[in-house]
Amino acid sequence: MTCARDRVEDIERVVVIHDFAEPEGGAGVLAIQVAQEYRRRGIPVTYFAGAIHGAGEALDGIDLIGLHASRLLETPPSRAMMQGLHNSAAQNCLRGWIAKNDTKHTVYHLHNWSQILSPAIFAALAGVEGRLVVTCHDFFNICPNGGFTVFPRAQPCNLKPLSLHCLASQCDRRSNVHKFWRVARQGHLNRLIRPALSKSTFTFLHDHMRTKFLDNGFCARQMVTIPNPIKPWSRTRIPAEHNNEFLFVGRLGSDKGADLAAAACIQAGVPLTLVGGGELEESLRKAGGGLRLAGWCSRTEILDHARRARALIVPSRVIEPFGLVILEAAMSGLPVIVSERAYLAGNCESLGFGQSFDPAKPSSLIERIANIAANDVTTAHMSENGYAHAGQLALTISAWSEKFIGLFQRSIAEQKSASL
Repeated sequence: MTCARDRVEDIERVVVIHDFAEPEGGAGVLAIQVAQEYRRRGIPVTYFAGAIHGAGEALDGIDLIGLHASRLLETPPSRAMMQGLHNSAAQNCLRGWIAKNDTKHTVYHLHNWSQILSPAIFAALAGVEGRLVVTCHDFFNICPNGGFTVFPRAQPCNLKPLSLHCLASQCDRRSNVHKFWRVARQGHLNRLIRPALSKSTFTFLHDHMRTKFLDNGFCARQMVTIPNPIKPWSRTRIPAEHNNEFLFVGRLGSDKGADLAAAACIQAGVPLTLVGGGELEESLRKAGGGLRLAGWCSRTEILDHARRARALIVPSRVIEPFGLVILEAAMSGLPVIVSERAYLAGNCESLGFGQSFDPAKPSSLIERIANIAANDVTTAHMSENGYAHAGQLALTISAWSEKFIGLFQRSIAEQKSASL
């Protein structure tokens, strides 16, 4: 068997770029994981972050560079508006590093930029875009608010970004003024990315996500689907058919549908544990019924709750490009009840471990919950299917990083061929 180092000897260094150097949200966890994987394979790694404070031992052995900036919401408004539109400090810092250290075999992996780094990061990377892979964890590379969502109504948005209808829509979480700022930032971003002309490779979490970009005019030359890596909560099957609690894991917000899950479980007369925090926490605490709020939990604590669960409920009112918890639960043996607005919903049903519902029709969620609560045979069948087959929809961490290494190797080969 060829050793990992022999297979990546043409890559001299990977520069991983992300807003944060700590595991901030799903994208932050993945950015750090992929940096660790590149390092494990013997490739030198530099991690560039907008906020390098908070970096822990996860980045040991990895060169850490970047800024000591704060997220936009923690920055004074006037400064945040300018920094979010174009963070010159981030551009100059990364551009300076590239000028001093770049080689023809150095490659770049950009994750999220919307909270600190800003569109300016694409200006810094313009000279190396042929060796750049951009992972789209959300929709900020095409949609002003990053979610194709009308946030005040917690509904999906089907308008074409920056169309007249889009400009007239108040879709922002905060205000019309903030929407206008987002529109200005999106226009600036489009001028810097130039998708149709870019030599960069853009990766997507699901084929539906890639299609969403294409349907809305993002026609980059290199667009590849690479599912997220999944580590199940449990390595052995959770016998969900023996349990009676239902489980919600995520932010307690209306867009994530935490209130839908709570109301449906109260109506169905079943207990629900909600793991996470958010703006609905206080109202849910007062809702009564069989609700239990566990707050934010570690993976070990989530596993404790999962072992008592009959099914996971993922009731998002908005688009879920992937949904890590869906497969973390299903691969552990928990049936999943998933909003049809999650891109994985159809996959869950076709593989027999999940049921979907329309979040605009709460009665459909109540029916799904009642059916699973009352039918041990159905629950056991879904549990077994998830444990056996859900892994088809994701990658192992090793296989996931190998996909990116392949893209980097291809970009180096193409650059070499073009120079001959």
